[in-house]
Amino acid sequence: MMRVIVVGGGAVGGFLGARLALAGNEVALVGRPWLVDAVRARGLRLIEPREECLVHQGLNVVSSIAEAAAFGPFDLALLTVKTYDVDTATRQMQESDLGHPPVLCLQNGIGSEERLSQAFGTDRVIAASLTQPASVLEPGTVRLVKEHGGLALAPVMREANVGHVATSLREAGLRVRLYRDYRAIKWSKLPLNMLGNTIPAILNMPPGEVYAHIGLLRLEIAAMRELMAVTRALGIRIVDLPGYPVRPLMWALRHLPAPLLVPLLRRLVGGGRKGRTPSLQQGLTQGRTVSEVADLNGAVVRYGERVGVATPANRLLTETLEAIYAGRYAWDEWSRRPERLVEAWMRAIALA
Repeated sequence: MMRVIVVGGGAVGGFLGARLALAGNEVALVGRPWLVDAVRARGLRLIEPREECLVHQGLNVVSSIAEAAAFGPFDLALLTVKTYDVDTATRQMQESDLGHPPVLCLQNGIGSEERLSQAFGTDRVIAASLTQPASVLEPGTVRLVKEHGGLALAPVMREANVGHVATSLREAGLRVRLYRDYRAIKWSKLPLNMLGNTIPAILNMPPGEVYAHIGLLRLEIAAMRELMAVTRALGIRIVDLPGYPVRPLMWALRHLPAPLLVPLLRRLVGGGRKGRTPSLQQGLTQGRTVSEVADLNGAVVRYGERVGVATPANRLLTETLEAIYAGRYAWDEWSRRPERLVEAWMRAIALA
């Protein structure tokens, strides 16, 4: 049995917290007040493709990291908040007496591992990428969209032994694959997070319609090719992730003409999300003012500047979506106007 703290009670935190509790671990799940109220009243409901269960035993749900400290010291910490909440969560973890657990970093995008390493030391930080999509149906109810996929793990400090963490997660029913280079799993997950996400959010269009528009499809492909150029310049090797052959996908995006990529992208994005609205589009619909795009497409731009690789497609997508989230652009002025985004891209290419 381990004592585990899960910081972030969204889809990923709820799914992993439920699995660990069902495996006999003591889990402290930190979430929003509405999650706390729902789980304390009814338990945490986990719906999976083959079964459904209600988790009560071994699960302590609280609304702050300071409250969770009462259930420690912890053997493992899972950080499942969005990238823009990482700094706040890190500071609160430092201020609370949690023991000195290894920290599993489950953010999408690039940069969280480095920030956590500065706070806790590289020997305590483990990069993780979950390739099993999950969603929150209502407070206290998490649905695993499909069983396909698993969990990729890599220590930030290569010499660190994370075998015991992998074993515990496997005992919770997770398919875990270990990697040597933590950068490889994060940069290999990045295209899966970017595809069919940023452009649909800007234009308020489903991915299928985006890929039916040849100009938007070429913009998407250009953003992916920029990502590949940056990873090559950084010396990072793209790897296949549990359930996802990323390397063949990137080869296809690099070499195949745009029309041949339409069925591949529709199958990949549609199959992965099972009809769910892309996360960046969801955020705008929910009225949020910040997003993760700075650590997705924006990461390609930042690292491209470091290694001298031009990234006009990713820069345009990042700056446009950030302006919409911040209210500098009116979303309805971009909604379902693909020609406006394509024209902006043509101007960006001319200036690059």
